[in-house]
Amino acid sequence: MQASQRLLEIEQAYGDLVQSIVPVDLDDETLRLIIYLYDDSSVRVTEQWNGAKLARYSYSWLTEANALLIGWDNSPHHKSVPTFPHHKHVGQQNDLQASQETCLEDVMQIVLAA
Repeated sequence: MQASQRLLEIEQAYGDLVQSIVPVDLDDETLRLIIYLYDDSSVRVTEQWNGAKLARYSYSWLTEANALLIGWDNSPHHKSVPTFPHHKHVGQQNDLQASQETCLEDVMQIVLAA
């Protein structure tokens, strides 16, 4: 998927539900953006696509002061997690947990429900 096409999807899905969506980098199949929420927290988004498949992702939900609330990613470095390579860091990098959230849509369900 092209990054510009994915950005349009995200804007259509969440544009009315968030304060703003700010693209940081769009490069072919790699997308980086920040979603600012009405509670002044934000979600930092990085997605790398291989055609129609989401190959790599990283989503970091941060407080207004940029403290980590939850960070989700699929970097293959925590082999002991039952949902390997999918995992999340809750509150701090060393609080590692299994994650069923494997795309932005899953993450935004949690973030918007908070």
